[in-house]
This record gives sequence, C-alpha cells and structure tokens, in this order.
Amino acid sequence: MRMKFYFKYLLWIFFFLLMLPFIGYAEKVKPLNPDCEVCPVVISYEGDEAKNILGPDVMNQIKRLEKIEQKTIKIDLNGIKKVGSDKDADEEYELIVNVNRNSIAINSIRDSSTIKIKTDYSNLAMNAWTIDKWNPEIQLSPSISLHKTDDLELAWDNMKASRIYGYVNNSIDHREWNNKIREFIINILTLVSGSN
Repeated sequence: MRMKFYFKYLLWIFFFLLMLPFIGYAEKVKPLNPDCEVCPVVISYEGDEAKNILGPDVMNQIKRLEKIEQKTIKIDLNGIKKVGSDKDADEEYELIVNVNRNSIAINSIRDSSTIKIKTDYSNLAMNAWTIDKWNPEIQLSPSISLHKTDDLELAWDNMKASRIYGYVNNSIDHREWNNKIREFIINILTLVSGSN
C-alpha cells in the first residue's frame, strides 16, 4: 500500500517537472474586448509571464520614458531615421514606434503587425520601481486578424508569418523568441530615448 502511494507521488512530481518549462511562459489568445465579436484579438503575455520575458533591463528602459509625454518615431533596421507623425512618407522605413509612459506600440509599416507593451508605468513609479510590484502585459498582433475562437497554435502560425516576427526572430527556432523579443524591445527603447 505504501509503495503504491510513493509511486503515485513520484508520478505527480515527474508530471510537474515535465510541465515546468511551459508554466513560466503560458501565453494565451485574448480578445481586447471580450463582449465584442469583431474587436481585435491578440496573443497576450500578462503579469509574471510578461515580467519574466521583459526583465529588469526593459523595466529600466521604461523608467527613462518618464519625461516623454508622447513620441512617434520611424526607424529602419539600422537605426533611427525620423521623429514625427505617421503622416510622413514611409518609403525608407520598416517600423513606426508610438511611445508614451503607459504603452509602447511597435508596428511594422509593411504589414501592420504589432508588438504592444502595457508598461504599468504608474504602478512602477508609485512602488519605487520595484520589479516585484510590476504587472506589465505584452500583446502580439499578426498581420492576419486573429479571432476569439482561434487556438494558440493557429495564432502563432499567423504571427510567424508576419514582418514583426521576422524582425524579432529571423531564425526558425521559436524557442529563442522570449530572449530575442527582450533584446528587440531594449534596442527600440534605446533608440527612442536617444532621439530628439
């Protein structure tokens, strides 16, 4: 009887360890307005999941945004090109970045795929920039619209076909996504905070 109990206990431990790599970054398909049938749907990382991906380096970059009320820049993949509105010509640019304290939206000019970060700026500032209190969200929108009924695999297939995915992760190894999106966001925010 005791042996049977230990065997079940070991099976549960094995199952938990097997699932551990997937628990930390459990993204989901999320409608931005659950009551709306035609509203945008995104791939979303929230709370600890988003915080683990972004890390303290992105949090520190967000802190540098405190003097920025609103900023729009256009960049190519070699660096910053122009500060201004989205009414300017787009020919030489790959990305348009809209930044304020509360959100960062990085859009592909070519196909409108987007990475958006809800920064949780007010909460961070109120809690003396303590990472434990941080509650950011990362939203990914591919160029092909997602629907509330889409499963995560289909959503990621659409995301992988988008320009913004290619800018972040130009290899076929999706396992590198979390590290590469962090690096990509840091590079973008460095350009934003360094531009006039």
